[in-house]
Amino acid sequence: MKDPYGVLGLDRNATPEVLKAKYDELHAIYSEQRFKSGEEGNEGARKLQELEEAWIVICANIDHAESESAWHGDYGEVDELIRRGKYNEAQDILDGISDRNGEWHYMQAIVFYKREWLSESKTQLEMALREDPNNKKYRASLDKLEMAMKGGSSSGDRPHTAEPPPTYVEQPQSQPADMSNCLSTCCCAYCLTDCLCNAMRCC
Repeated sequence: MKDPYGVLGLDRNATPEVLKAKYDELHAIYSEQRFKSGEEGNEGARKLQELEEAWIVICANIDHAESESAWHGDYGEVDELIRRGKYNEAQDILDGISDRNGEWHYMQAIVFYKREWLSESKTQLEMALREDPNNKKYRASLDKLEMAMKGGSSSGDRPHTAEPPPTYVEQPQSQPADMSNCLSTCCCAYCLTDCLCNAMRCC
């Protein structure tokens, strides 16, 4: 196939507006020419088909260029929102990023983890590794998450919630012994969860 930009008589540096104007101009010419008799009509039909095929490729390139330019920043803002417990805001930013590379999947994994959706967090870490197989941070995070899940956690099957995990407050000593033990266990579990998430981010 010919260079699609050459079919329009332009180069790749032409703006989308210039490309579209040239396409419209040639489309009108070839559409009229194809109805003429003899070889001239055949040539018009051939050029019209060639123009249409070239325009499909050019449109795809324009869409790709626009999606690439839609996200210029890093994931610092997403990370900060997660640290502040603003998971919905972090998710909104992630949803608006079309270039979903390894780091995108890694940050999505952290959001899912903080919402205690461990199975989905694991899936995102696996996708991050597929994008960047040699990334030690992604590998270490996945290994730690798998170890935590094998430790008997059942939270991976729970649907995620918009709220962060609850903070348990130690009750007065007058509580029954079984209640105190329950609170102590909850505190330990929550602290371990938070430590693991921090380790995921820092690896």
